[in-house]
Amino acid sequence: MTFMLPHYLTHQNRPSPVLNYIWDDTRADEDFHYDSADLVIEMTDMATRSRIALCIGIYEWIIWRFHCLTDDPAPFQIAEAAWCGNINADYVEYIEFNRKDYLGPVRGPLYGAMASLVEVINYTSENKDAWVEGLMFLAPLAMHVLPDTNPFEEWLEYVTDRLLRLYPEPEDNPYEDIFNDHEEERRGPLVAREALDPSFDYHPDQAPELLDNFLRNIDHMANPFLRSPEELMELGIEHPYRVLPPESPEWRK
Repeated sequence: MTFMLPHYLTHQNRPSPVLNYIWDDTRADEDFHYDSADLVIEMTDMATRSRIALCIGIYEWIIWRFHCLTDDPAPFQIAEAAWCGNINADYVEYIEFNRKDYLGPVRGPLYGAMASLVEVINYTSENKDAWVEGLMFLAPLAMHVLPDTNPFEEWLEYVTDRLLRLYPEPEDNPYEDIFNDHEEERRGPLVAREALDPSFDYHPDQAPELLDNFLRNIDHMANPFLRSPEELMELGIEHPYRVLPPESPEWRK
């Protein structure tokens, strides 16, 4: 698998294998205590792609929490597919899981996180509140399962402020695109993973090259949730798994 967790997570102390939280698969979020309402209000002022990016970032904290407790590749494959889907939703195949395969205090939270992120990355104009529903599960779940929430809360505050500053919500008139011919453009500018790294001096104009590098290092054949280049070309993506055009100086790097 080529997908790696970001270094601001992997450089932290190894998460404790001790599960010191309540978990009941029959009631899941009823035991959560974090209220994400204020975060939702803040995020409404962001462009759509930055909202999705922040949800993916929260999800990565959750899979980091459990990465030493499971060898299931699916949580990582979902994260990789989500970043691709935030570039263009057509990259992502239909995703579905068997709930019965994800029970207990480790696989149960992972199922909830994966299902919530799938809801977010399938964000469409027909379900404009999908990111809200996903976020309102993901953020409280992270706060519930992380053994030390302080680093997560500091990261969340910093990255939320950064995305609000760099990617404000553009004015959007859906009646100008009633057939969704420009849905990708209406999601706002591209957002690279590095935007979520507090130590990275990130600027939005870096996003195309950073994301192009990300896509070039993906093994789509190893991820069942990603479409093949042939399928993507049929869907109108001229240069699958690239962001920069062929005439770009970076194309052959």
